[in-house]
Amino acid sequence: MTTPLPRRYKAVRTAGAALVAVALAASTAPVASASTSTSAATTARDSSRQVQYVDCGAASGRENGSRNQPWRTLDQVNRLNLKTGSSILLKRGSRCTGTLAPQGTGRPGKPMMIGAYGQGAKPVIDSGGSPETLLLKNTQWVEAKDLEITNSGNPGRNKRGVRVQLQDFGTGTHYRLTGLDVHDILGDDTKGTEGSAGILFSVTGSAVPTKFDDVVVSGNTVTTVDREGIYFASTWNNRPVHGDYDPDGPAYLPSTRVVVRGNTLKDLGGDGIVITATDKTLVEHNRLDGFQRRSAGYNAGMWPWNADHTLFQYNEVSGGETTRDGMAYDVDEGTFGTVFQYNVSHDNAGGFFLVCTATGRLADAVIRYNISRNDHYRGIETCSGAFDTVRAHNNTIYIGEGISQTVINENTTNKHDITFTNNIVLKEGTGTASFNLKSNAVTLTHNNLVNIRSTPANPDGTTADPRLTDPTGPLPDGLRLRTGSPALRAGTPVPGSPRRDLYGNPVGNPPNVGADQGRGVAGPLRPTATADVGNAS
Repeated sequence: MTTPLPRRYKAVRTAGAALVAVALAASTAPVASASTSTSAATTARDSSRQVQYVDCGAASGRENGSRNQPWRTLDQVNRLNLKTGSSILLKRGSRCTGTLAPQGTGRPGKPMMIGAYGQGAKPVIDSGGSPETLLLKNTQWVEAKDLEITNSGNPGRNKRGVRVQLQDFGTGTHYRLTGLDVHDILGDDTKGTEGSAGILFSVTGSAVPTKFDDVVVSGNTVTTVDREGIYFASTWNNRPVHGDYDPDGPAYLPSTRVVVRGNTLKDLGGDGIVITATDKTLVEHNRLDGFQRRSAGYNAGMWPWNADHTLFQYNEVSGGETTRDGMAYDVDEGTFGTVFQYNVSHDNAGGFFLVCTATGRLADAVIRYNISRNDHYRGIETCSGAFDTVRAHNNTIYIGEGISQTVINENTTNKHDITFTNNIVLKEGTGTASFNLKSNAVTLTHNNLVNIRSTPANPDGTTADPRLTDPTGPLPDGLRLRTGSPALRAGTPVPGSPRRDLYGNPVGNPPNVGADQGRGVAGPLRPTATADVGNAS
């Protein structure tokens, strides 16, 4: 049993944040051009160009932002008052040092574009240890793509690879980050609106109600980052459903139409993808391998906090370290209508799922049609607070050789309304699997539980071998049902279920037990699991 988890979600509001603000101002302030031939008048004239070319490796000359006479420094670009809908193109194969913080915006149908030109490798922007590498502040209708972003200098300081910031702006619309390679952002161990991250969407200020609308973060790589991978945070987050509620702070104003899709994250000091203060965010087809590797705090793979109707689907998470969280997924406090479906989790030291309220509230969460293989420590872990209406159904959990797991671990006698229905939990090899229930509010039915100790009442369930395909094979195909499985059509209908499973099979009536809703895979069986020990103590 673990102890109640301390809270870990407050925005960073320290003297260090003030120092960051000073450093950021210094990094984006106008400075003298590297070229003595570029006067203020020339800069003002050439800012009217629709396309600004940048080659930080070009020879000194009369830079004017044309393709033949490109800008040689990021400072030259930062001073430009860009024409609406301008493009900033960096030469492929080049490397720029400093912060790119363009002063411009786009408009509907004509976004401001930041990208690459020429042939070869993506252009590199290295901030040299400044707080930001790419800063998009108080702008909208902006798209950035095909850049390499790094920030390894001055390790351990507060910094970000890409920061999109709105401060007392109102509603900012249309943001696209695609094809960015963000790596070696060696920041400190802070999180929140001023925290260290690979990609940070940050709403700050308290004077003007502010939020993001229409955001797509897609096809990026985020590697070797401290602390956060991809993080959304806002000061406009105050409502009494979470423990950090400040009745005198900016009211709740969630960002909308946010999509985080197809990103690859590796080797993160803290969390992977964190969604806060949003409504109806979609997080799908992301791959995370290696998180909670260097943080002293509590971190999980992918999770929402103080956000509504977040959908996580078709994600894969592995390599979570420590049991200070360290699990793949988390339904956290202040969240309502969260759905995790069609996800894969494996080889996480902290386990599969956290469902956590502490001093806040959560309700109406669904965990369905997911696969967990060889996650350690716990399947579903709860925090000290109470919550309502958490439905875990049609998941497949495989616990292999040498691994022990508490399938549902409650930290407190506070009411935890969980229904656990139509799930397969199969333990094989050395190690143990058991339940630790305290609230008398966890209800099991129609589950296939094999080699599980301290099993609670499980009406219409079974302890028979579910006849899974090879659990060592590629996921999710490694945990399908074979022909003749006792899990076929042995479940009970669950209201609100999707029409199909993660493999694309239609969900029958009655459904199968577990994540696979197919008719069974033909082929030879692996050795049969030992059964009928579900009530062992």
